[in-house]
Amino acid sequence: MSCERPIPLRRVYFLNPGETLDVGDRMLNAFRPPLYDNPATVGCFDTASGCCFTSDCFGAPMPSAADARAADVRTISRDELADRQRLWTSVDSPWVAAVDPAAFERTIEPLRAFAPSAILSTHLPPAIDVTDALIETARQAPGIDPFVGPDQAALDAMLRTFEPVA
Repeated sequence: MSCERPIPLRRVYFLNPGETLDVGDRMLNAFRPPLYDNPATVGCFDTASGCCFTSDCFGAPMPSAADARAADVRTISRDELADRQRLWTSVDSPWVAAVDPAAFERTIEPLRAFAPSAILSTHLPPAIDVTDALIETARQAPGIDPFVGPDQAALDAMLRTFEPVA
C-alpha cells in the first residue's frame, strides 16, 4: 500500500464495487469506474457532497502546469479536454479498444445513476458540473486506437537535441 510512509492498518478498509461504507455523516458507494488501468481500481461516490472519486477514469494530460493545478477543469475548452481525455484513455486503458460498445455502455450506468455534481480524478483538475461531457467522451472509448509510443529512432532524435551538462 505504501512504501514511502507506513499506513496504520486500523485506517485500512477494503471496499469492493457495489459495497457501501458508512463514515458517519455520509455514505461512500463503491463502484468500478468505466476506465481503469488496474483491475483492482475502485471509485467512490460521496452521498453527502455529490462528489465522485474516479481514480484514473476521466484523466487527461493538461496543456500546461497552470492548467493541471487549476481549481476547475473548465479552464480549458471542452473540445481540447475531450481530445486530451481520449489520449489519456488510449494510454491508460488500451484494453478498451477490444471491448463491445454495448457492454462498455453498461459500465457507465452506475456512474450516470449517481449524477455527481463533481468528478475528482487523480489525473484531472476538479471537474465541476461537467459530468455529462466527461461521460460522453468516455462513451467513445471502445472506438479509440490504442496508444503506440515512440520507437528507438524517435528517442535517439530527441536525445540529440539535448544539451550536454557541464
